[in-house]
Amino acid sequence: MPTPAIEGIVNEAINVVPVNLHPHSPLQNLVDATTSARESRTHRVRRLQEEAKSLAREQIAELEVLLDATAKMANEIAEGGEAYPVGARELSRRLADELPRTLQTLRIVTKKSL
Repeated sequence: MPTPAIEGIVNEAINVVPVNLHPHSPLQNLVDATTSARESRTHRVRRLQEEAKSLAREQIAELEVLLDATAKMANEIAEGGEAYPVGARELSRRLADELPRTLQTLRIVTKKSL
């Protein structure tokens, strides 16, 4: 059970009433600075979130280019004949088959998310 002194503080905190402050008082300046800082932090958070999303889109676009290039190279190796080991040709054939579908799935997922 709170002591009367603490109870009084709690009641005072709960029963906050607006106070008109002199426009140039130190307390009003502090209130204005705090409000301004909160707004700038909110603005900064939004800006950083947008920047992060933009960087994510760039990196995904780079991955799309690399997946496409890898699929093309895998197809070249798969069709490369005897110069390439059988296992490398087979693995490349599978990659050449799977990567375009993977790329398409990535594009669909990205389009929905970003």
